[in-house]
Amino acid sequence: MRISNVEAIPLFASFADTLDEVPPELSHPAFGMRDTPLLGQGAVILRLTTDEGLVGIGEAMGRPGPRGAAAYINEVLAPMLIGKDPRHHHALWSAMSEQIRFAPMGISGVDIALWDLRGLIYGDSLPNLLGGPMREAVEPYASPIPYLPRPEQSAQKASEFLSAGFRAVKLKIGRGLTTDIAHVEAVRAALGPDVKLLVDANGAYTVSQSIALAKDLVKHSVYWLEEPVHPEYTDDLARIRRRVDLPIASGEWLGSVYQFRDLLKAEAVDVLMPNITRCGGFTGMLKVADLAFMENVKVAPHGVGIGLGIVAAIAACAVMPNFLIYEYNQLFNPLRHTVMHEDIPFHDGLLKPLDGPGLGISLNEDTIARYRVD
Repeated sequence: MRISNVEAIPLFASFADTLDEVPPELSHPAFGMRDTPLLGQGAVILRLTTDEGLVGIGEAMGRPGPRGAAAYINEVLAPMLIGKDPRHHHALWSAMSEQIRFAPMGISGVDIALWDLRGLIYGDSLPNLLGGPMREAVEPYASPIPYLPRPEQSAQKASEFLSAGFRAVKLKIGRGLTTDIAHVEAVRAALGPDVKLLVDANGAYTVSQSIALAKDLVKHSVYWLEEPVHPEYTDDLARIRRRVDLPIASGEWLGSVYQFRDLLKAEAVDVLMPNITRCGGFTGMLKVADLAFMENVKVAPHGVGIGLGIVAAIAACAVMPNFLIYEYNQLFNPLRHTVMHEDIPFHDGLLKPLDGPGLGISLNEDTIARYRVD
């Protein structure tokens, strides 16, 4: 069996084309988008076709621009893959990883599609092929409560997530310590004492600001503090971690297993947050999880993306021994569920893996035709 064709399709759903009016909290939902507004939601869909007619599908991260990631796959990775045996995923991942510094997102999409093909070839679900599930369901948290003007609006959004069945919620912070704490207080009051409240600063603060902030966050039983400083400042994260009494989380922007290794070596985090559509797909994410396991660090995968990536991440979370919680992004995204025909099972506050084979999903060609931008 050989790979006969590789196709990467960039998708983009513009907010302006979908909504009559784009609210500011959608364009600027967090500190990391204060200068670069979010104009819509993007993704890259992968199709790997074999000479026996099987088609594996995958998803690559579509931020900041889906066209760039798709072009890299089509022009650089595709020639490496054509004619190769898709069952040799470790060899292919290693070969592609020689280029990982340039486009980890593209490698992620290809790897997910290779594993989907593997499931089709062997007629089995991904949790089984990945070694067997450690758990039958995966706990998610709703993300995010974006930058809303008033604390009572943040509290209302938290209540909406509770009504939808979530038992953990993430709040975006980074607007100054006084403002942040006012919103944290309001959200905690709305959630009650038993619901997990996570906060994400997206690199808004300095070391001293982060330490001062953390002292107040502890009073409100915050579950973790995510990216208090810019994620590239590994030493600063380590300094903060040594001085605060709540877990520090980071890693959503990292694309290489070596970057995660360096974060662990610096003793900078309690929780790693790889995104399966950015960190090298299933193969990359499970390598990250193995590294973290050796250091007694938990893994809580980042969840920005669309349906394929969500389904893939749930399957990976099901098999990780050191899994903690999964980010189920709820920011408005016309692509998230419409890109495939199947529903993502969410009951009693838990997500369940699909039965397969492979990803266990089929693409909605109407959605792809509507939003493709190549």
